[in-house]
Amino acid sequence: MKCPAILATEEKRLEALSTYGLRKEVPLGSLDPVVKIAARMFNMPVSVVNMIGSDHVFFAASIGVGDIDKSRDVSFCAHAINQNGVMVVPDATADERFHDNPLVTGAAGLRFYAGVPLFSPDGLALGALCVVDTVPHDDFSEADGERLRELAQMASDRLELRRVEAFAEKSGPENAIGLDRREAEELYRLANFDILTGLANRGRFYRHVEETLARRLPAAVVMIDLDGFKDVNDTLGHAVGDNILQEVAGRLESYVGEEDTVARIGGDEFAILLPKMDDLVKASEVAIAVNAGITMPIVIDSQEIHIGASCGVALAPLHTEDPLELVGNADLALFKAKINGRGRSFVFEPALRMEAAARRLYGMEIHRAVNNGEFLLFYQPQVSLTDGTLTGAEALIRWRHPERGLLSPAAFLPALEGGPLAATVGSWVLDEACAQAARWRRDGAESFRMGVNLFGAQFRVGDLATEVIEILERHQLPPSALEIEITENIVLDHDDIALEKLRRLRDHGVCISFDDFGTGFASLSLLKSYPLSRIKIDRSFVEGMLTSKKDASVIRAILDMARNFDLETIAEGIEREPERDSLLCQGCNEGQGYLFGKPMPVPQFGAAFGLGAERRMASG
Repeated sequence: MKCPAILATEEKRLEALSTYGLRKEVPLGSLDPVVKIAARMFNMPVSVVNMIGSDHVFFAASIGVGDIDKSRDVSFCAHAINQNGVMVVPDATADERFHDNPLVTGAAGLRFYAGVPLFSPDGLALGALCVVDTVPHDDFSEADGERLRELAQMASDRLELRRVEAFAEKSGPENAIGLDRREAEELYRLANFDILTGLANRGRFYRHVEETLARRLPAAVVMIDLDGFKDVNDTLGHAVGDNILQEVAGRLESYVGEEDTVARIGGDEFAILLPKMDDLVKASEVAIAVNAGITMPIVIDSQEIHIGASCGVALAPLHTEDPLELVGNADLALFKAKINGRGRSFVFEPALRMEAAARRLYGMEIHRAVNNGEFLLFYQPQVSLTDGTLTGAEALIRWRHPERGLLSPAAFLPALEGGPLAATVGSWVLDEACAQAARWRRDGAESFRMGVNLFGAQFRVGDLATEVIEILERHQLPPSALEIEITENIVLDHDDIALEKLRRLRDHGVCISFDDFGTGFASLSLLKSYPLSRIKIDRSFVEGMLTSKKDASVIRAILDMARNFDLETIAEGIEREPERDSLLCQGCNEGQGYLFGKPMPVPQFGAAFGLGAERRMASG
């Protein structure tokens, strides 16, 4: 058994821990909701807020824990406080640090552990929030880790409030000698309010939600996430970003009454609590007003800045009577709003929780799918609008599920993209699609080009550019035969990292296509900075181009910009000949859509275009 290391800051750490006034025999009741939601969120039997003492640990809150050894030497959490991120142990029996640990070999039978440190305001590790199971898990994803970190932040907020209360207790009349009561007020302010905006902070917001529902009052929660803020913050600097957040805070406060609470949850996330609100329509109107208000120009140093917002709405008791579940429901609605397009608001519905459960279930099954080779690729043809000849195809992933049959990407991509195997699957897609492109080029389609969509994880793991170049060389495929398709979210999430890797690929001769063009906020700026070779006109504009003047105008503008930037274009979603003819007349030379063919497996694609075995049989 490997004992946990003792931090160099151990003396200061223990001193900081003592300021919280925690006693081993008295758990901290305010932390109970945190461990309950953690156990429920991850479907784990055990969850603990574990404070690490000098030689023993103390459970400030716990659920599902029996009588176990609480010495520091055997504590998993004592290891977790030695790192900043989430410590995950998929199977303790296979981990050299823990395989012979009494908590693993004894009656407790611990097999899985995930824990994240809890820090003091000075950055000293006090303990950890963890979830534990008696069976191993290899499906704890990055998204799960992020959710655990969010719950840890909630626990830290409540611990900080306890520190303020402990200081106030010591500052009572009987202990007032030598103590400043103004310092207590400052600690209270720091524990309850966001320093930058003056709004309530995460901890105060959650407490107000709990207090409101404890009084059996109806309430609405509106969760808000800014759209396009990261791009503005990175481009114009953090000082401008701070000014934007302060302006947004002021606008949000203008939409609420005195009894309502506006909070900055963190980063560019905000929340509104509307107590006594039992009208779903009125709550939705608040969200719509928030969206509209935030989209109004923000003027900083004579510069006009535009951002947007997405909102999620949930009501109590309509959707739940549990405070943390109410906030979680609003978060699920916010997630739905964002994946449906920016600038949207969405109201929680029970199906969203089922979708979240399905994402988690699929996340567990994806490991099996990768190991058993259940993923396959379909190919949608891309053709010349001039004469209808085949120019290439877009590779599209499918899942042949052993029980549910053939699944489209919409059913499993959110779970795959948020899980630990996204980069692995992305590498397989690249290799398989390039191998197939090489086969079809050998079968006579000499100028065939294959389009491949990337996952964001492929920019974080390994060296994407080197990997692509090696795949091309392995299949003896010229770089121009591959087109990497990227979306706005990928490049904005990975900014400089993505830019450097894409430039290397473009310099090597690989085509870079900007997918879903025209649907996001940063499309125009990306045309200037990214090494693009082609832009794809989104199907949403193509579908309405013959009936909507706005859609037609967007397409004309995109084509004009493409010409000025020396970029090729391809239109998606072409289903009728009039759309094809109109696009061709305006200078768009390639397209894909049901008019030319649906996504299809290799044999069907080969038969439709005379490739593969069908071509060899005809020539023989």
